[in-house]
Amino acid sequence: MKWVKTLLWMIIFIFAFFFLIQNGEDVTLRFGLYLYPIITSQWFEQRIPLSLALFSFLFVGTLLGGSTGFYTRRQLRKTLRQNQKTIQGLEEEIHALRSPVLDQSPFGKKDI
Repeated sequence: MKWVKTLLWMIIFIFAFFFLIQNGEDVTLRFGLYLYPIITSQWFEQRIPLSLALFSFLFVGTLLGGSTGFYTRRQLRKTLRQNQKTIQGLEEEIHALRSPVLDQSPFGKKDI
């Protein structure tokens, strides 16, 4: 199974490499406030390869998605721990309530 996973990662890497080679054109990234004709303020402009821009956005999206997934798993673990503590307390309470009942006779008097 480990070799299948390695093979899949190698195939993905090869496709990514060919994608990088074929998409080497430059694109211009601009960041600023652009409300034509009122405001045209530009704070940042940079020319980078298209493939770099796409992989950067893919990486940032993966980080954001992973962080939200991590937060969700953390909340689920917290809820699971609380539920396990509640179950343990209820099981102890059941055990405590059943123990005295077993020591008594069904008629309310102790047998001699």
